[in-house]
Amino acid sequence: MSHFQQGIFDRSHQHHVFLEFTRNESAVESDARAALARLADLALGTTVRVTALGPTLWRELDDAFSFPPFSLDDKAPSTQGDLFVWLQDSDRGNLFDASRAVAGSLGAAFSLQLEVNGFVYHDMRDLTGFVDGIGNPQGEKAHQAALVPPSQPGAGGSFVLSQKWVHQLDAFNALAETEQERVIGRTKKDAVEFSADDMPADAHVGRTDVDHDGVPQKIWRRSVPYGSTSEHGLYFLAFSCDLSRFDYLMRRMYGMTGDGITDRLLDYTRPVSGSWWYAPTQEWLSALREG
Repeated sequence: MSHFQQGIFDRSHQHHVFLEFTRNESAVESDARAALARLADLALGTTVRVTALGPTLWRELDDAFSFPPFSLDDKAPSTQGDLFVWLQDSDRGNLFDASRAVAGSLGAAFSLQLEVNGFVYHDMRDLTGFVDGIGNPQGEKAHQAALVPPSQPGAGGSFVLSQKWVHQLDAFNALAETEQERVIGRTKKDAVEFSADDMPADAHVGRTDVDHDGVPQKIWRRSVPYGSTSEHGLYFLAFSCDLSRFDYLMRRMYGMTGDGITDRLLDYTRPVSGSWWYAPTQEWLSALREG
């Protein structure tokens, strides 16, 4: 039986660092494999780590299956990377040390293209003040949504979508609270989802909590806020058993699925990065150290 990376479902930590790397042109496959082996062998103390690979690097290291780079027909930016490392800890100092150790272990094989420091905001709310991830499946249903099933290539691993979103909080906060709730599709204070009759057609929840061909498009969200007074937003991070779920939900947001309705939330936030990844099993990562 394959074992997933435990950090995917570990929600006990307040502080997060998201590191996206590209492989340097001079680094051949053996260099990349050696760097990943050093990373897999790295002891990080209390810091929890999740590692995922972009489509090009994955195809070079494992031919079990392939997947394409992130693309949404130029509607959303693609900054597809080669290696993704997500670190979580309850101590910010430990997280800083772990981040430097991770970057150092990769040597000259990879270069950092994006680093985002995130945090749990109040009672797991987005900076807009709305509870985030309220629609996440629970228990075994979370595993079913996030992990590739046993019958498919990549079983036990998970497809990943990462995006850095920049919020326009002044514009959003200028709305009356009742209008903010219509943008999201849920009450602000107690996170109660609108009924089907009351849900605006362009509300965020209505656009993304849907079925497709009779299959609920559930994903496992692990997004957290980031930022300073000058730039702030959400690092969107989600895991899925099927890459097509990400594509369909994003297309729903951008009005690309036939009805032409665009998610109203896009009036108040925008993505500035976008990558798809595959997070392999613990066994696959352990084999790097042995090989």
